Amino acid sequence: MKRIVFFAVLFAALVSCNELSLVPVSRLTGSNFPLTDNDAIAAVNGVYVANSDFSSSSSYVAELPADAMQCGEEVTSGSGAAIGIYQHDADNGTVTYVWTVLYRGVTNANAAIDNISVSDVSESLKKRLVGEAKFLRALYYFYLVQLFGDVPLVLHPEEGVGVARTPVDEVYTQIVEDLKAASANGVLPVSYDGADKGRVTNGAAWALLAKVYLVWAQVSPGSNAGEKYTQSIAAAGKVAGYELEEDFLDNWNTGKRNGKENIFSAHHVISQESNGDGGNHLAHCSFATGFSDVTPHLIVSDLSFYHKFDDRDQRKGGSFAKRLYNPGKGEYFDFTLPRFRKYIDTLNITTTNLTRSIDRTILRYAEVLLIRAEAQNERDHGPDAESYEAVNQVRRRAFRHFPVTAASADDVPADLSYEQFREVVRDERFFEFVYEQQRWFDLVRWRILVKSAGAVRNEYTDKSAISLRHYRFPIPQSQRNINPEGLWQNWGWDGADESKTGAGPYAGFE
Repeated sequence: MKRIVFFAVLFAALVSCNELSLVPVSRLTGSNFPLTDNDAIAAVNGVYVANSDFSSSSSYVAELPADAMQCGEEVTSGSGAAIGIYQHDADNGTVTYVWTVLYRGVTNANAAIDNISVSDVSESLKKRLVGEAKFLRALYYFYLVQLFGDVPLVLHPEEGVGVARTPVDEVYTQIVEDLKAASANGVLPVSYDGADKGRVTNGAAWALLAKVYLVWAQVSPGSNAGEKYTQSIAAAGKVAGYELEEDFLDNWNTGKRNGKENIFSAHHVISQESNGDGGNHLAHCSFATGFSDVTPHLIVSDLSFYHKFDDRDQRKGGSFAKRLYNPGKGEYFDFTLPRFRKYIDTLNITTTNLTRSIDRTILRYAEVLLIRAEAQNERDHGPDAESYEAVNQVRRRAFRHFPVTAASADDVPADLSYEQFREVVRDERFFEFVYEQQRWFDLVRWRILVKSAGAVRNEYTDKSAISLRHYRFPIPQSQRNINPEGLWQNWGWDGADESKTGAGPYAGFE
């Protein structure tokens, strides 16, 4: 999808945001933009940029404050490191950056949707591009509502100044509306060819919709959760044309981008950044210190997470590198704490911490299978045959039983209770998605964040400082300075007002 990178520069020059006002400084209007199909493509390519910009900070907010990751930096005063030991606050630079990047994506999506919709762009292309932009807007709001809770819901370029935080359910309602529009028949293609590979597809829209319904049902269970689980199951069933990679690590093989399991990723190429490194620091953060026992920026918090894997499970070696070959010395190096493996390019290992062109996985088919299984078990308070089959497909690939549709001795027992199957799904999500920016979101929606992370205390890290307030990130102070009334602070953080937050909104959370 190199074209997205090329036109991002053009769009960035045309549209920028002014803090939370979200009003483009140089607004594109229906009268002067888009003039051509290529202009419209450029506009939507600009909407993708925030997705890539989010990559390098994604683990700092979606993994580091969970249980299985710690910051390995010796200096703990940095904004990212502070999150790992729960010393961050509303002035934290990483938190502010994430808010800004995601709202920049919303800004660009709003401008593209409104202006392309009234342009003279050819109808078939117009429909597709608006669908792509609505998917991306939904994705950015999905991140925002999970990280911050109630967030300002802004849908047009001329809006935004002084907007108050919008209730969570209203934000989810808009996310679903955007994804329904994107997944409608004839809006987005099933696949793309050539340089357009990696753009939003119909399958991506259905997959994200399935995930949104599942999460929404769990974070707001009083709001017709059963129907949301049903919608999640239905949306997952619409995701067609994908299958599991036989080799788990092929999902991060740069020679096999957009493979048969990949549904949607944040794309990174060497030419994307001015310094020529590709822009995705997930590779650097997991292997910055190379062949040494000096720990890198991000590393496993406890060896128990490594040992939790069955040695026969290919995801163990695919998720963690306990031993790697050092071509410089012609010998293997054994790490005391294993490195996260997925973003280490072992074919070019001497430069893997500098070359950051590997894509960040967002949605892949294994997750659709697990979403379907989890939603059905939650709705019916027990698994059905399709739920077992979905989980077992994932397990059969993990234990290299091919074809994955054939039953194996590693299938889960077929007589599990609701609680037992729930734990199986939760375990499989951990095994499957190490260092894929899923863990904090999962622990939050399962309401076990504090219990899970707070139990990690060893010679390497102590996560006991976590508290219930960490179920949400603080609203950045720089944004509250602009709009202190509308952007009230989350519960438990300095400046919070219980008339807005309630007195302890996390009853029953662990």
